[in-house]
Amino acid sequence: MVRTLSALAGALLALICLVTPVFPQDRGVTVEDVVGLEAFGRAAISPDGRWAIYEKRGPYDSATRFDLGQRAPWTVTDLWLVDLRRPNAASERLLPGEGPGLLRGSWSPSGARVLIYRFTGARLEVGIVTMADRSVLWTGLTPEMPQMGAVAEWRGDEEVVVMARRDGDLPWLLRYYSAGQTRTAQAWARTASGQEPSRTVIDTANRLPVAEDAGSLQTLVLVDATTGKGRPLFEGVIVDFALSPDGGRAAVIEGVAPRSLPADAISQSEVPWLQRLVLIDLDRAVRIAPDADFEVAPHLLRWSPQGNAVLVWGRTSGKSWGDGDLRTVSRNGAVTTVDRHGLDPTPGRAIDLVTGVRADWLGSVPVLFASPPGSGRRDWYALPRDSDARSLTSMMAAPPDQIAAVADDAFRVIADGAAWRVTRSGARRETPTDAALKAVIPYDVEAPFRLRVNAAPRQPWMTALTPNGGVDILTDARIQALGVGGGEPLDLMASSPSAALVLKRTGVSEALLLLTPGEARTLDRVNVGLREVALPTPTPIDHLDASGRPTRSWLFRPPLGSGQKIRGIIVSLYPGSASRGAWSGPLGLIYGVRPAILVGDGYAVLSASIPGSEYGDDPADYFTRSVDLAFEAAVAAHPELPADRAAIFGHSFGAYAALAVATRSSRYRTYIAWAATTDMFGAWGEFTPANRAAPEEGFMMLNQQGWVETGQAGLGEPPFDASERYAKASPWLAADRVRNPVLLITADMDFVTTSQSERMFSALSRLGGRARLVTYWGEEHFNWSPANIRDLYGQIFDWLETTLDAGDTTVTKPRTAESTP
Repeated sequence: MVRTLSALAGALLALICLVTPVFPQDRGVTVEDVVGLEAFGRAAISPDGRWAIYEKRGPYDSATRFDLGQRAPWTVTDLWLVDLRRPNAASERLLPGEGPGLLRGSWSPSGARVLIYRFTGARLEVGIVTMADRSVLWTGLTPEMPQMGAVAEWRGDEEVVVMARRDGDLPWLLRYYSAGQTRTAQAWARTASGQEPSRTVIDTANRLPVAEDAGSLQTLVLVDATTGKGRPLFEGVIVDFALSPDGGRAAVIEGVAPRSLPADAISQSEVPWLQRLVLIDLDRAVRIAPDADFEVAPHLLRWSPQGNAVLVWGRTSGKSWGDGDLRTVSRNGAVTTVDRHGLDPTPGRAIDLVTGVRADWLGSVPVLFASPPGSGRRDWYALPRDSDARSLTSMMAAPPDQIAAVADDAFRVIADGAAWRVTRSGARRETPTDAALKAVIPYDVEAPFRLRVNAAPRQPWMTALTPNGGVDILTDARIQALGVGGGEPLDLMASSPSAALVLKRTGVSEALLLLTPGEARTLDRVNVGLREVALPTPTPIDHLDASGRPTRSWLFRPPLGSGQKIRGIIVSLYPGSASRGAWSGPLGLIYGVRPAILVGDGYAVLSASIPGSEYGDDPADYFTRSVDLAFEAAVAAHPELPADRAAIFGHSFGAYAALAVATRSSRYRTYIAWAATTDMFGAWGEFTPANRAAPEEGFMMLNQQGWVETGQAGLGEPPFDASERYAKASPWLAADRVRNPVLLITADMDFVTTSQSERMFSALSRLGGRARLVTYWGEEHFNWSPANIRDLYGQIFDWLETTLDAGDTTVTKPRTAESTP
């Protein structure tokens, strides 16, 4: 998850950082480049192949508000349209005069209409565009932004079902970053007026915290696409829903009650609601309850192609998710348990918010991606009602965990570099393995887990990337090559049987290309002036980790001209991950602290590998030995690196690791810790700012306590059962061992609360050490305000310039001889 001076001083520092030092070759990326980046968003081609639409976002720093987190660019996003039946047709705005703030929804089955959303910064609204005359019908509905399911599904071309917010307020995901400020200001105003009480009330009993005020409810609304009028179908806490293929039923996952905190092991990703399945008859708006009582898991809600049953994963009360089973629920509510013959769909993992069962239908037979008892390999298995499970992918060396497309009695996948067609009889390879095809499914950052992994399109074709930079469309009859190749890597945005939209990067500029048979045509570009900007290419650093196993770190180096030297080495930490700086789009450069910008200022960056997730009884020792091994290997391989001018940087869990190293090592001249956990006692029990202000939106206790007990911190128990372990894992209680300067960066809305950094700063101040505390206001786990992004880099560069100077000798004095490293 890696990404004051006065405002004037920060701006001056940023300007200084932009012009020095000057390196040869193409110039590096700067902070000013980053905050002004444009970007393409999501795209889609209509089912009839006539139209393509795509999102295009204006310069990041032109957004109208930045208290929306990563969705700030929504305020400057517009929708563009291409008529694919007109040769050489240029892109044009879908709705001239309506934007910006327009977002892509889904196409109706024939492509006659498309669902869109309009975001003004204060309101989000559902619209329906009729393509025949390019007219838009605004419905007045505020869509929900469900974290685990669908927001809208078409029921033919003239009706669409929308999950809408009953109160018309912005969805919680859009209010999360600003809720604390808004609610707190309102509470202060009530107190100042003296006319009404200003407080929140939370009760708890039997491990179930309950807020005084009720949370938001959702309504499923059937909307007439010709009039915009809606008919309510269902109201409640709606987690997810899916329409049957014939549009006669909606399967709804309802949150019937908040989940109590567990008495034993706690997971930060546990499902927060007790969830039940209910079916809705759309014509009569009647609820149909299943004939068996069970709790349904998230991430799987798949209707059979015939629409006669929906596939879910369920468990009975008191059982674990792992003891659950696949179940089919008929459109009339009859429940049947599918015999999975001991197959394990999530070996070694619990089913929760981030891990789910992967399953689908092969005709009328459920298929499950699972592992046999005692095996570490997972395959796709057919589970017919009256016979044994049958492996369908055993002939593949590496079966994929995701189906690319499914139609009739076969599904398609890419595996082992080849295309495969899978039926109940097994898999048939349709291309040679030396074709080196790569599976590709357009990534939608806003799509919940189910819609990304358990909702394969029902179509007789799939898309694959070729090694020469082309796109292949594979069907039963043929392979249709799109584009002209050329060897450049492409990012797929959307595809159809005869066309594809892809992105091609040059520097930090991206071109949107339309690929058709034998042709590649540029439709649009973003960041045109940044085509000559060079992003650093990392060098692999192979070495052994702290457990003696081979691992790989990554080194980013600035290009050096005659007489130039590297200004210092920044060792970037995040246990469990070593970044190679892979391109993830312009927004990926905006948040966090990126090696490209640090390298552009003349520093080398080493992304140190700290493998594993269990660090023993002494994580600080493990982290320190791991970092030292990576650092020594990098310096040995590249003697030009200034080993005496090294800094440690970390964000979030990486910042925790950075401070842990600071308590054990004086090898690194300075430390930078952004959003660091320093006190495990406080991390376990303190409320997050958003939940403190708006407790009715859900508590973070599962997340906070689960992170400490069974998540990354891994302390295993609550603090009252393991106080010594918590103390040993809290860097602020070892602050007397910190020998070198520390820059602490925090934000008042972060779920890693400001008190965590303040504790460490107070300890270092009391001990006479060198430290700086920078607090950003209105920011959360990352900085999103352009001014704050500029200032963040300014603070970091100022700190490095000051503390990497050999003349800076201010250190923290050890309190006792035993605390000396």
